[in-house]
Parts: sequence; C-alpha cells; structure tokens
Amino acid sequence: MTILDQSLPTSQKIVYASFGERLVARLIDALILILPSIFLPFIVSWLYYAALEGSERGATIGKRAMGIRVVSEEGQSIGFGTATGRFFGNLLNIFTLFIGYFLMLFNARNQCLHDLITSTVVIKDNPVMRTQPVTQTQQKKRSWTAKVGDTETHFVEINTDGGRHWHRTASGEQVNDFTLWQLTDGMVDFTAEFGTETFQEMKQYAERILREKA
Repeated sequence: MTILDQSLPTSQKIVYASFGERLVARLIDALILILPSIFLPFIVSWLYYAALEGSERGATIGKRAMGIRVVSEEGQSIGFGTATGRFFGNLLNIFTLFIGYFLMLFNARNQCLHDLITSTVVIKDNPVMRTQPVTQTQQKKRSWTAKVGDTETHFVEINTDGGRHWHRTASGEQVNDFTLWQLTDGMVDFTAEFGTETFQEMKQYAERILREKA
C-alpha cells in the first residue's frame, strides 16, 4: 500500500487498498449476489455495483466490511455512470485471464485494469477525512511562475479539479493539463523548471486538496 504523505497523522493518511483487502471484499459481494443473480443474472450484479460504488459512500457491502471505497483519481465520488463503466470494465479482467487484476501489483496507486480504464482508485475509507468540512483550500487555486531568460516562462496553476502547465517561449505557447494524482505520484515533475523546493510545495498543496476531498 502506498501512502501519499508519510508525515501526516495516521487518522489523515491516504492509503490505497491492498490486493488482499480488495479480494476479500469481492468474495463477500459474490456471496451476497449468489441468490439474486439466479433470478436476474447480470442485471442484479450491475445495479448492485453501480448503485453502491456510485453513491457518496463509494462502497459495496463487501468494501464497507473491509473499510475501503472507490473514488476518482481526483478523490471525488464517481457517480452511477462511471461506476457502470467500472463494472463492465471489470469484465476485461476476466477476458485477460485475470491478468488485469494483477496489474495493481505493478503501479503506484494499486490500480487494476478496470481502475485504469475509468480513472478510479480504491482507498482505505477514513471516516475522519470523509466527514471533515470543506475548507478554504478547496475554494481557492494557487499558481507558480518561473521565468527562464528573457523569452521563456513556465506557469503552473493548481485547483480542486487538477492542474495546468503553460510553457511560453518566443515561438509560442504549449499547454498541458494534469491530475492531482499525477502530480502527487510524480508522474509529472516540474523540478527542472521551478526547483526542488517549489515543486515539493506544489505536491504538498495537491495532497492537501486530495485529503480534504476524500
């Protein structure tokens, strides 16, 4: 399991669900669905996962029992539509001879194939974080500017929806969007443009937003 910020108190850490936790949760859900699926095969399973994982709680009965839940890569509830896509995406794990499930062992956010397809993650359910009121951090956005010489400028803005990087030179401007998860996991790196200290400040700000949104 990967913890985004090791310096946080235990009650406020964001922790990705482990392979074992997710497996046990799925087995619990499978037992619950055995009888209903006899009468309405497939439809019951779809509505069960889509309704519960798409709810504000983001968890099936099995996931609640294991203390885990599903959120978007930005830390928000995924809704019925994304939960439906996640359910059908899960079928690809079966079609790939279950290899899709084992992908979580080889990426930083413990994502299976259906997680990657729908840009979702499964994390430990932290009631302290989930019930915290929205703070001013979520209402604001922050930006950083770095000027390189007379003709080159880098500008980064981070808000509750993600971030954007502008690279302006004499020949034009290039704009790239990124998610908060990509920043905190090091998938985007602005150390070369802004320096180590400023880049760490960006990551810490993004992590704070994710904690408050979780």
